Amino acid sequence: MKTNKHQTLKLVQKQRAVHSRDIVAHFGYSKGTARSYLSYLGRQDLLERMGANYGLTQRGHDRLNYFEVSGCPDVRCPLCKGKAGYLTCPSCAYKMPKQQAKILKEEDYLFVVRHAGVYCPRCFRLIFNQAQARLLGIREGE
Repeated sequence: MKTNKHQTLKLVQKQRAVHSRDIVAHFGYSKGTARSYLSYLGRQDLLERMGANYGLTQRGHDRLNYFEVSGCPDVRCPLCKGKAGYLTCPSCAYKMPKQQAKILKEEDYLFVVRHAGVYCPRCFRLIFNQAQARLLGIREGE
């Protein structure tokens, strides 16, 4: 199984700090490969040594924020959305072409408020909030 930066950085963010044992347990790497990969991310200034563990640097946090908005370059990454010409609904897995996506305005219904954002046409769940959609270049709807 091959991992990528996004999945590894999300793991570090979730656990606050990781040791090579965590990478071995989570991704099934050998101990040497796990140590080497953490060192590699450290040389890219995404992780920093914290005693025996590694934690996120400011650049690592910035990279996670970038991944949150635009997705990582690995098309198979299950954590990313919207990088293959379509948006995938996280709830029902419906694939909507990016050209059809529009930012819907905030609507106040009788019992609920629909906040501005891009919604799935099938299950009506939020795919991107307004800020994320604007950064992706999705146009405003009518």
